[in-house]
Amino acid sequence: MGSQTTPSYHPLVAEGRVLAVPGVYDVLSAKIAARAGAPAVVLTGYGLSASYLGEPDFGLLTQSEVLDTARRVIAAVDIAVIVDGDTGYGGPVNVQRMVRELIAMGALGVILEDQQWPKRCGHMRGKAVIDAAEHAAKIRAAVETRGEAAFMITARTDALATDGIDEAIRRAKLYKEAGANVLFVEGPRNEEELRKIGSELPGPLAVNLIEGGQTPLCSLEELAEMGFFSVGFVLSGLYAAAHALDRAYRTVLQDGSTKAMEGDMMSFDEFNELIGVERRYADDERYKS
Repeated sequence: MGSQTTPSYHPLVAEGRVLAVPGVYDVLSAKIAARAGAPAVVLTGYGLSASYLGEPDFGLLTQSEVLDTARRVIAAVDIAVIVDGDTGYGGPVNVQRMVRELIAMGALGVILEDQQWPKRCGHMRGKAVIDAAEHAAKIRAAVETRGEAAFMITARTDALATDGIDEAIRRAKLYKEAGANVLFVEGPRNEEELRKIGSELPGPLAVNLIEGGQTPLCSLEELAEMGFFSVGFVLSGLYAAAHALDRAYRTVLQDGSTKAMEGDMMSFDEFNELIGVERRYADDERYKS
């Protein structure tokens, strides 16, 4: 089984425990995750593309759009934020810029994948990967740019879908040699593949669980036993929010009333507490002449 030793600067995971990491896609979702008690979140590219553009995760986001959203999310919450950096939006120089900016704004880390651009969501068809040495160079650039900063670099490979699990494992080992802190093989299709990843790769290891995706929805205990330390529930909040919005708008249009769903909504006061209304009232009073 892969080692679960985490980098010395990683503040989140107690020895022998596995971390559930919610995915967020904007400031509001991040604040709700923090309110629920999440110690860390992932700013997901899939969710950001859906909420920011209303488009699928097909490489339509730009680096500037991701960095702008990351900056606002990080400023709004007091928990760790890991940013989905897609492919780094170019070569090693582009990766360097992204890492510098994420460190400056206080991100905990970045995830960098080895897909060709334009990329695809890891659980969608039509993916292709770049040469492994090319992605290893991006990882080295990220590591060198980070320097001594407490910043976690996760190397993701999508080669399982394109070239099989043995090639995915070979690539992940190469990325570890390049200096990646965490390894992430995207899209294991069954428990056998999960166990192979956990047994053949050095830790720490991350995995995503996507409802309706390719990876079986194992329990945290099962995944910890397999060798994973971080489990990303990256789209759970997005899908739940979309379902709730769909129901709310359909109810309003069909019934002309929200009485049927009163128990499923935050109250006016609860939502105002979430976004800090009273704090802003206090600020307003404090600065009145």
